[in-house]
Amino acid sequence: MRILVDGIGAQAVSLGGGGEPLLLLHGWGPASVSLEKHLLPLGQALSSRYQVHMLEFPGHGQSDPPGGNWGVPDYAAWTLKAMDALAVRQTAVVAHSFGGRIALHLAANAPQRFTRLVLTGCAGLKPRKTLEGRLRAQLFKAGRLGLKAAGLLPPFRNGAAELTRRLREEMASADYLATPETMRGSFSRVVSQDARPLLPDIRQPVLLVWGEWDTATPLWMGEALQKGLPDARLLVYQTDDHWAYRNQPARFANAVDAFLQEGAGA
Repeated sequence: MRILVDGIGAQAVSLGGGGEPLLLLHGWGPASVSLEKHLLPLGQALSSRYQVHMLEFPGHGQSDPPGGNWGVPDYAAWTLKAMDALAVRQTAVVAHSFGGRIALHLAANAPQRFTRLVLTGCAGLKPRKTLEGRLRAQLFKAGRLGLKAAGLLPPFRNGAAELTRRLREEMASADYLATPETMRGSFSRVVSQDARPLLPDIRQPVLLVWGEWDTATPLWMGEALQKGLPDARLLVYQTDDHWAYRNQPARFANAVDAFLQEGAGA
């Protein structure tokens, strides 16, 4: 179905006729991520027991782009309004990667709306900068400023712009380069926000599911989340990666179901 939230048209899918509500949130990938590819199989597996709702974030899949450069709070606020449009007052959440960033923000800032969280390959913790990383950042900043100054001189204007583009591509992450230019401002705002200050305020039970060989959100992030959250457990899928929930769908769906049923029996 198509829903309209704050003037933004977005794709949403609801499955299952009964049971407790369950919200599924996907990861970042404006050029590649969609409900059909990344959430629908999981939603179908869980729909026999839960009333499953899946949202496609603005700028992803068939949803309209956001109005400007959004950060995590903007996506979270939009998600709450989308839940209202779907008549979802309170729900458990299953979220992957970027969706986990949103889930953490929501659980901390609107706790009455969320009962339990399952976070897999959850993004949101900024790595501590290494000496090499700090040097690269300083070199990029110095190079960009130098090229900006050169661009003020008419003979060098076109060449400086091209060199700035090449410098940005050389220094940027693969995720940044894979993001369409219209969404790169949002990407930069999203990844600049660290979820660590939110963790003590998240009182809902949390299940963390991680692939041992995850390189997008390395296992240390899962371990840090487990340590920082008041009520969290960590389940590691050996030899799996950032897409563990898709690589082992039956195992993951069973883990989600078992965790959520603990809350139902409480």
